[in-house]
Amino acid sequence: MTSTAHLLWVVLAVVLLIAIGLILMLVRRRNLRSKYGLLWVAVGVALVPLAVFPGFVDWAARKVGVYYQPTVIMLSAIGLLILLAMHYSWELSRLEERSRTLAEEVALLRAEGDEMRSRLDALEGEG
Repeated sequence: MTSTAHLLWVVLAVVLLIAIGLILMLVRRRNLRSKYGLLWVAVGVALVPLAVFPGFVDWAARKVGVYYQPTVIMLSAIGLLILLAMHYSWELSRLEERSRTLAEEVALLRAEGDEMRSRLDALEGEG
């Protein structure tokens, strides 16, 4: 890895550490759920060793059989993005199901309320 690339990784690691501080602040203020904060902290912590051990990317590329080292980083990033997309799709499906269930419960409660109001009106009309 060239010294310029190593410097880029160091800058990226510093930016990620600052971002981790911001993420923790958002979690503490309850602006971000802790499970998503933990996810981003894990991503940040996973990237820090690349700045500390610049030869790791070269070693990983040799082990995988890739001749152009940045390809390993791009493939890892794409894999992470695919996992994030799958996780968010799962969360979205779960929330859609919960929203549908809640909408059905609200509709049933409204129907019950309307029925009780009509019975109450009928009783008041008789009395």
